[in-house]
Amino acid sequence: MDEAQLKRAVDAAMLPIVASLAPAGVLGAHWLPDRSGDPVVWLCVGNEAQRVAVQSYSWVLPQVQVTLTRLGLAPEKVMALRLEVTSAEAEDRLFDE
Repeated sequence: MDEAQLKRAVDAAMLPIVASLAPAGVLGAHWLPDRSGDPVVWLCVGNEAQRVAVQSYSWVLPQVQVTLTRLGLAPEKVMALRLEVTSAEAEDRLFDE
């Protein structure tokens, strides 16, 4: 899978990932490749309590991996996936002094 195909596969997966994780409080998702080109999926929830909760759920990473696999991401990329969780609350505080 070349870089353009990887980008299309991961981009296509963001909406279904958010939809499947919405009951857990996930409001949005985006991805950025790390330095080795492996995808890092960032999930955003509303507040810090939800962030801690989502990070503690053992099923979240496999759920994201299944969605990426269904949309054509290569198995070696799926297994190398890193998941990060942030909150809108924490993002809002980035610019507070």
